[in-house]
Amino acid sequence: MPDTADPLSIARFLLDRGRSSEARDVLAQAIAGGRDGAPLRSLLGLILHQLGDLTGCERELRHAVRLAPDDGAAQFALAAICHRLGDEAGAEAATRRAIALGMDDIHSYQLLGRIFNKQGRFDEAESAWRNAVRRAPASPQAQRELAQLVWMRTGDLGQARAELDAAPQTHEIVAITVRLLQAAGEEEAAYALAAARADRDPALNVLAARAGLRIDPRDADRRLSAAPPGVSPDARAKGEIEVDLALGRIEQAVRRSEALHAARPGDQHVTALLAMAWRLAGDPRYKTLYDYDRLVKTYRIDPPEGWSSLDDYLGDLGQALDKIHGPLTHPVGQSLRHGSQTMRGLADYPDKAIGALFRAIDSPIRRHLAAIGAPDQNYGFSGAWSVRLNSGGFHINHIHPEGLLSSAFYVRTPKSLQGFEGALKFGEPGPPTAPPLREDHRIKPEPGMLVLFPSYMWHGTVPFSSEEKRLSCAFDIVRRT
Repeated sequence: MPDTADPLSIARFLLDRGRSSEARDVLAQAIAGGRDGAPLRSLLGLILHQLGDLTGCERELRHAVRLAPDDGAAQFALAAICHRLGDEAGAEAATRRAIALGMDDIHSYQLLGRIFNKQGRFDEAESAWRNAVRRAPASPQAQRELAQLVWMRTGDLGQARAELDAAPQTHEIVAITVRLLQAAGEEEAAYALAAARADRDPALNVLAARAGLRIDPRDADRRLSAAPPGVSPDARAKGEIEVDLALGRIEQAVRRSEALHAARPGDQHVTALLAMAWRLAGDPRYKTLYDYDRLVKTYRIDPPEGWSSLDDYLGDLGQALDKIHGPLTHPVGQSLRHGSQTMRGLADYPDKAIGALFRAIDSPIRRHLAAIGAPDQNYGFSGAWSVRLNSGGFHINHIHPEGLLSSAFYVRTPKSLQGFEGALKFGEPGPPTAPPLREDHRIKPEPGMLVLFPSYMWHGTVPFSSEEKRLSCAFDIVRRT
């Protein structure tokens, strides 16, 4: 039982039993009654964070550090909430104070790495992530962030994987290395590494099977069967359907994908696999999921307020986006090849042309939602980013698992492209199929064009050859309740 005279003891007792609101009230009453102190303020701040009151959390943590300026843990907690609320300068300052007060650990350097990365301070970000890795070599997050940043800055696979190779070879570290190799275009090396590790540790057979699907689908089939029960059940279930599709076991792929879709109707990846199974089986329901006339639309936006013409707006938007792209190459784990992607969500950038884009696309999004039978108009964004493609650049075929709708908005496209160079294509799946499936719909981009489509649709782009870069933005759209 808690000490009934001690509000901290009572609050922790209530928290342990899931009674967060009561714990908050106990601490608030104690503070109002004059029993103030940094421990009470810190705990109240964490409770408010748990309850979703981020502003209140920041207020209480600021009280805590004023009352106990030498408390490194309180400084770090304040840094974390400042970062969450977008106060990057405050977050950096509080993190540095925390380190100076003894919080010289992986968590502080990971937070600094995230702050610097978002601000494009890549030298400092790399240094912070290296500090984090030195303090915890087996940390998947620190290793992943360091490897990705080095890869994006240099395009040098050896440099990017150096710390990964020196780290303890846990499942997570092996998976990060495999994905890095895949991002670098080293598919066979990725498969060889995953297979070699899986031969010693069967728990890695699901990873090896997914890595080897395009190279040796029969071995992928064998590895999925050999994986221990309960290991990566989601990836294994989807992998089994992908193997069926790759080996031409269409009836089994249909049965498995229909069953998985019934269990997970909101999983866009499962819907994408189901659509491919139906297409291979000649099932007319494929045309319902891939009804291009109804579900895929193009819109030309109007110039936002403050710009007299669309060309003027696109010129300003292009300049703003060019500034934030910098010299980086494509990230790990994304569909992009031979280009760059912005390091943070577009809503984080203060440039007025970038902010105006969200207003410019609002009307087309609402029109599209109404056209596809979602007229409630209550939507939000689960992601917004920009992509700049170099000559030879493209997107591999992929889907967007987090969205209801996905999009492509074209800011600048190279002139004098031949045929369908640079086109947005639909229907060609990322995983292999037997027989192979090709795209069955294409859209040729133009500056000022917004394309909206279901997030489960397989899509990619046709490579292009030009000295000009292609600049676009993309958004995932979700329903808000």
